[in-house]
Amino acid sequence: MSAALPVPLTVVSSLGNEYVWGQIAIGKNILTQQPSAPVFWFVVIDRTTLQVVFNQTQAASDCSTVPDLSAYNDTNHILIVNTLGVGLNNPPQGALFQFIDQNGGGRELRRVEQVGLQLNCGSLGTYSYALVGVLGNLDLPGFEASQISQPAVGPILTLQLLPMDVNGQTVYTPSELSGR
Repeated sequence: MSAALPVPLTVVSSLGNEYVWGQIAIGKNILTQQPSAPVFWFVVIDRTTLQVVFNQTQAASDCSTVPDLSAYNDTNHILIVNTLGVGLNNPPQGALFQFIDQNGGGRELRRVEQVGLQLNCGSLGTYSYALVGVLGNLDLPGFEASQISQPAVGPILTLQLLPMDVNGQTVYTPSELSGR
């Protein structure tokens, strides 16, 4: 059995709310969303096969509802959250905030929440937020990026998925890009 190699993972969020789009690239598999209105985008990938098992958007105005990920909410899956053109009047709140927080959200999630709740959308307009974390409500840190401003392209989150052998099976874990 040959050793598995790291797989690049890139999450592109967008700030613009006139032309809303985003991309998630898992190796050579590129997912693109071009919704007609601002959304939260949720993608779940299997940690052993890197196959997408859940791919759904949710209206930005529905900022407190958690999508039904119960079938995947375990450590065998990676969660990707990506905002596309979402206004600061719709930061994750309530159950959605708690869900994101328990599955990798941290400083950037709180940054968006604080600015959104204090200043609302009138002063800064939109934000973009991207998260990659392991599911399972373990409260482990994930990888996040956020941007609050007016440019059309939001943060671009770049990671790699490192293969690890667990009882003879390859399991991938999100990791920062290495310097080599």
